Amino acid sequence: MLGWLLLAATIVVAFTFISGLFDRAGALLLIVLYGLAFVVFPPVAVLEQLHFLGIALVLLVLGQTIPPVRVARHLIGLSRYERQSVAALRILTGSALLITAFTEKLLNPELSTVFLAQYAHFNVLRSLFGWSWFSDRFFGDLAGIVEATIGILLISGVLTRVVILAMWVPFNLTVPLLPPVELLGHLPIFGITYLLLLYGSGVSPQTALRWLQPAFTGELAAAHQRLGEDPTTQRDHST
Repeated sequence: MLGWLLLAATIVVAFTFISGLFDRAGALLLIVLYGLAFVVFPPVAVLEQLHFLGIALVLLVLGQTIPPVRVARHLIGLSRYERQSVAALRILTGSALLITAFTEKLLNPELSTVFLAQYAHFNVLRSLFGWSWFSDRFFGDLAGIVEATIGILLISGVLTRVVILAMWVPFNLTVPLLPPVELLGHLPIFGITYLLLLYGSGVSPQTALRWLQPAFTGELAAAHQRLGEDPTTQRDHST
């Protein structure tokens, strides 16, 4: 019974996210659902989906639906946590990838071997590049190492945009080969990567530009001094 209730509530959450109506309420409901999932599913399986908790936190802070005034008064302060919410999404997504790399590949090689036996073309190094020596076990281990490395880098926040661009290569390369269920499971990850490409380690492009503007201005003034020019005089001449 609880499982069916979770399914119905998940459909409601999906509707709020897709339509943009009451998205903050949907985000709050998703947080509750994530906690209840531990009652129905194995804890490891729930932890593999940590990125959904990150999605909920971001939409709770950055949601577009304007609630009634009485509720809005309590939510207006959430906007100041924009950076922290995106950072939480990055860390939780990295954690989900790291956990999945071990539970589905590195610590459970039989699972990836069975999957590749069913979908032999998924071993792209053999099916596309003709490397017949690249066994399914080897490919599964390599995929696990790559996934774990991406997870660790996302958690650390080091060169987040570069990491996102790099992870697009293996993720996009295998998209045409994914079974429908696997493809649907990867869609949230793709959405997260687009957001992290804009925000990097947790700073929006507008905020980053505002922070860097004093540095740009100071560098320009220093350049004028090195050239023996007076910036004020330059502006006067230009007018």
